[in-house]
Amino acid sequence: MTAAPEPRRIPLSLKLAALCFALFALAVVFNSVTQFGAGWLVFHHRWWMTRQIAREAFRVVGAGAVAWGLFRGARWAWVLGLILGSFWLVGDLLTVIVFERHDLEWLAPSGFQMFLFAALGCLGAAIVLLLSPSARVAVRPPHV
Repeated sequence: MTAAPEPRRIPLSLKLAALCFALFALAVVFNSVTQFGAGWLVFHHRWWMTRQIAREAFRVVGAGAVAWGLFRGARWAWVLGLILGSFWLVGDLLTVIVFERHDLEWLAPSGFQMFLFAALGCLGAAIVLLLSPSARVAVRPPHV
């Protein structure tokens, strides 16, 4: 009689990174709703609105897929999380960093920007957690 294989344990760092990606997706939705409600998103053309909605939907679906994969301990989710998370973090940072007269300024957060800053924090935390030793060991391919 053979024993059933022991289920693989997902480290806490991967679970927390998955939670960060899920919170990022929520922050993206809330940020979009806040911007629309504040009147910042004025669409002069229907294609512009469609483009913006598609962009935000891609972020939400992508972050959700990464979170789902990380909860399962999938290597593809770890790789995709690093790639998309880094890309989104840099893109979002560029929206709040202003170069003015050759000086670098950080826009102070306002009430309307709190979800954007929450998204930045979630992405930063997720990337740090994905690069932790326990997460890297968990997604390392098995040796043959």
